[in-house]
Amino acid sequence: MVSFSFLVAITVTYSRHPSLHGRLYNLACLFSTLTCPSAHLPTHCLTYPVDHRKMMERSVLSGSDDFSSPTHLACQHPNLEVENPEIYKFFHHVDPIMCRQEAEWVVVRGSVATITQKAKEKHGDIECAFSEVLRNGDNKVKRGATTTTHDTFTFTTTDFYTVSCTAQDGNTWSNTVAGIRQDEEIKANTGWDKVPQDSVHLNFLMIGFDSLSRNTFIRTLPKTYAFLTKDLGGHVMQGYNIVGDGTPQQLLPILTGKTELELPETRKRMGNKAQFVNVYPFVWNDFSKNGYVTMYCEDAPHIGTFQYRLQGFDAVPTHHYMRPFYLVTYPQHKEHPRLCLRNTPRHKVLFDYIHNYMTVHKDRPKFAFTFHSELSHDDFNLISVADNDLLALLTSLRDEGHLNNTVLVLMSDHGHRFTSIRSTLQGKQEERLPFLALVLPPSFKAAHPSAADNVRMNIHRLTTPFDLHPTMQDLLHFPGARLGQVADRGISLFSQIPASRTCTDAFVEPHWCACLKWEPINVEEDMVQRAAQALVHYINTYTASHRSICQQLTLSQLLWAGKLLPTKGLLKFKKNMDVDGFMPDLTDETSVSEVVYQVTVTTSPGLARFEASLTYSIKLDTFSVKMDDVSRTNKYGDQAHCVMKDLDHLRKFCYCREPPPAPQDS
Repeated sequence: MVSFSFLVAITVTYSRHPSLHGRLYNLACLFSTLTCPSAHLPTHCLTYPVDHRKMMERSVLSGSDDFSSPTHLACQHPNLEVENPEIYKFFHHVDPIMCRQEAEWVVVRGSVATITQKAKEKHGDIECAFSEVLRNGDNKVKRGATTTTHDTFTFTTTDFYTVSCTAQDGNTWSNTVAGIRQDEEIKANTGWDKVPQDSVHLNFLMIGFDSLSRNTFIRTLPKTYAFLTKDLGGHVMQGYNIVGDGTPQQLLPILTGKTELELPETRKRMGNKAQFVNVYPFVWNDFSKNGYVTMYCEDAPHIGTFQYRLQGFDAVPTHHYMRPFYLVTYPQHKEHPRLCLRNTPRHKVLFDYIHNYMTVHKDRPKFAFTFHSELSHDDFNLISVADNDLLALLTSLRDEGHLNNTVLVLMSDHGHRFTSIRSTLQGKQEERLPFLALVLPPSFKAAHPSAADNVRMNIHRLTTPFDLHPTMQDLLHFPGARLGQVADRGISLFSQIPASRTCTDAFVEPHWCACLKWEPINVEEDMVQRAAQALVHYINTYTASHRSICQQLTLSQLLWAGKLLPTKGLLKFKKNMDVDGFMPDLTDETSVSEVVYQVTVTTSPGLARFEASLTYSIKLDTFSVKMDDVSRTNKYGDQAHCVMKDLDHLRKFCYCREPPPAPQDS
């Protein structure tokens, strides 16, 4: 009899040590239907039968219309209803944004700011002073030279200016504006003549949104979704699964191909050991070196992906970098109508910047990554106010021909993490299944039909942020259509993702794997109560060395519990019946040595809500948990004020003994 723990040990060894892949490949194939355990945490998992003969006979060049069918996949994601009443009750109508009614005196198109004729007709002659907004490190700006005009102004030294205007009738107007500068250095170092000969000669534009599951995107942005899928023919990746907790854990695999732990130390709290994040191998550097004009934008400077916990950038990361603009405008939010910058919705400022970038550099190769947080980070209903403007942006990009030679990606980092929707099973599953859609230009489909077919085939297959990194790299050096290797953590979406791919193969921990089948358990069961107490104990142990400032927590309520069971197929797998390894012998009776539980609890004081996976050893009668697998699923707010500055790694778990300081009078 073969113990289950031995099967897991083989899989973990195979995943942790790529250098052994060749020697262990045949052995690992015995367990290729093992689904979803962690590469770092021994556990059990769900299996589905896979017809390996069909897999191998399926040609990469297949043109079949039904090759994206999910029924034969090792990772079967749940079928989550968009209009599930249990979920729909969390969604409600949001009124449109109401900005100031007076038209702007100055508008920006591409690289040129113009004092509008309408403003002149109303107020007489107008003089405007344009003052440079210059980057001064990653958290400050400085003012540069000022230029006055009565008509137009061309951006040359920076993308951002503060504008102060005085009219003949005595009225004044001021704002901060964004455009795309006419930069001679950029022109000299970019161009299609500098792009590698083996590239696909396409632009890349990724527009990201914080905290939108695939289903929430469909619910809140229905016009955009319809245009994206029907008019643009976009492919929505329904098996796209997160690989960690929070935004950096998704964006780092996309932008660098690595996890944070695999990259150099950049955390602020590590003091002198921390480097600036420029040390990361960002993919936009590869594009910049090969003639592309690069752009990176994020709209929430106070919670920036690379600034909130990390050191940020010392040197500017891309040719166009929008953080200085937001450092100026973020403190001014209270001076404007809600969600507006004067009479323009703030999300539209970002959309306009994207459009200006695509227009100014229309004849140059472009790589752009933008990420919008303000409307969706705290409230998934609020993003609905951007539907018309996002639709207008995509429509203009299509109508003006920008999408004729651009790979367009719309995506999110993860589903919503901090609302009551996560108290439902579907809410938990949706958190793990963010939105990802690809639009391929007609020229690519014509030149590379097999690769385009692979993207369509991969719609239902297990994909992760790690896969987007080689997808982008393929644009620079295109290898053609391939059969993806299950041993690779990241597989280009232009390759055929193996149908046998599991969360183990893709380096997705059990806690995050939507393939997993959690069997709900009565919270009154003794083993569940033990698991909940073990979780609280682990949290208290984690904060024990700071007990002088962090209170000890106690279990307040056990809200939900589930147990992960291995399938009959895994338990009965004994050996392969044929020499090719296609036909399994399912006559064994494998003993189970460990069980994975998932619990959702609240603790006292503070009513923090935690969700975690714990591994129970039947032999040792003990629970184990990794702190990385513990999620705080409601906001900690001021509860953790005492650790925010120097001990930010404790902010999810610490309830400060002392109350937060009273706000200072201004």
